[in-house]
Amino acid sequence: MQLFTSLQSFFDPFLLFLSADPLLRMMQGGLLFVGFVVIFLVFFVTRDILLRTHSFWYTAFCIVLTALLPGVGFLLYLLIRPARTIREREQEKLVQSLSAKLLGSKARSSK
Repeated sequence: MQLFTSLQSFFDPFLLFLSADPLLRMMQGGLLFVGFVVIFLVFFVTRDILLRTHSFWYTAFCIVLTALLPGVGFLLYLLIRPARTIREREQEKLVQSLSAKLLGSKARSSK
């Protein structure tokens, strides 16, 4: 019991912004949760779009779209984002060039 009262006295200053009304406190908790989700979505889109393009305007548009319309904007972002990352595109070009060299050398050696 002593531990509970000491913890309660420790957290009292941090919980002053919460309402005493349970319904209002649940609404405040829900808004806090929604705020965390929006922040997560904006950070996720920022990280993802930076891995997929070098275009500043496209990057800014996607971030603003997600920040202004969190749920719908994120779904729209998933529709308009580039299919592959920059690294995947570079790796595909490298594989294609290496396979072209190998196939070219095999074609020359078979003649």
